[in-house]
Amino acid sequence: MPTFDVSKEWVIFLQPDAVHAKKAAEDLSRYIGLLAGLGKNNPQKPPVITEKHNLKPAGAIIALKSENNSPELNGFTWNAGTEQVEIRGESDRGLCNGIYSFLAALGISWPAPGQENLPSRGTDLSSSPSPETDLSQNFPLTADEAHKPSTPEGNGSAAALRRFVPAGNKTLKTILKNCEAFAAWAARKRYDSIIIPLAAFRSGTARLKLKQLSQFAGEYGISLEAGGRDLSLLVPRKYFLLHRDCFRMVVGKREKAHHFCPTNPGTLGIIKKEGLKIFQAAEGIKVFHLWPDKGAESTWCSCPTCRAFTPSEQNRIAVNAATDTLSSFNPGASVTFFEKAGEGGSIPLRRNLSKIEILPDEKEFFD
Repeated sequence: MPTFDVSKEWVIFLQPDAVHAKKAAEDLSRYIGLLAGLGKNNPQKPPVITEKHNLKPAGAIIALKSENNSPELNGFTWNAGTEQVEIRGESDRGLCNGIYSFLAALGISWPAPGQENLPSRGTDLSSSPSPETDLSQNFPLTADEAHKPSTPEGNGSAAALRRFVPAGNKTLKTILKNCEAFAAWAARKRYDSIIIPLAAFRSGTARLKLKQLSQFAGEYGISLEAGGRDLSLLVPRKYFLLHRDCFRMVVGKREKAHHFCPTNPGTLGIIKKEGLKIFQAAEGIKVFHLWPDKGAESTWCSCPTCRAFTPSEQNRIAVNAATDTLSSFNPGASVTFFEKAGEGGSIPLRRNLSKIEILPDEKEFFD
């Protein structure tokens, strides 16, 4: 098994134009310095060099290379020799993923934002290791790793990225309270984007925090996206009192819970009106997610008109209408929606609409 000797005088070379990998490169330098300094005073961090020249130092080299700057590309490869390590990313985002994959192979882990552990003994880096710590400076590596995202189904590349979905308002508040620490943790755990519920963009206080989160996440090439299980939000429940015909029918009776009646012209008018407000509040976001209510993915309308369509086709009618509204304001944005394999019927999708067949896990980040 190959090993990585942290005691060598490593020099880190980063492409000058890989600006969204600079933070990750600094992390790489810091962690190598920490590993090299176990049980020692004043550990030396490898320098990070970004100058535009072909300097070839006599020492050991870690070369960080980014092929382009397309954020939708997150693949990477890395391989380690005794005197040279090369980490290559399809983009700056992919390069960040490669750097943290390499660090994970050295045994470093990040159980939660603000926490980081040394290999083997699980030492918390927030406290200084004792002088008696006996840990070899040669860290065994796993097999050289190569990660290329699989080609997704649908109209776009939405399914190829790894997304973090907050599990409820409590988690979101925790994230926004600790924006910088969370952004660093998300990068280290190799998340490519963070999905923020649409309702958060309607809150003035939250929007200010979201700008800070976007700034910190952007330093790693991580993007903010909007939505989640928010399709029902486009037809607010406040309309049920005076516009019951816009909500789904069950055995001849209109129901307030879950989704709406997608074939009613009045419903489409509400989607246009309310959707425009929401999409405008999320100005600058390029990817939106409009997924059905959890546990009610196939719960749609049975009114005389809707009965001509399957639940999946009704879902497509709804997300097509929402996408039309978004495109009128933000033509460069794209939308994802949920649909199981083999569903969909004969309803064609808008050009900037793609499906996700398996929804991301929605769980707390500190579990």
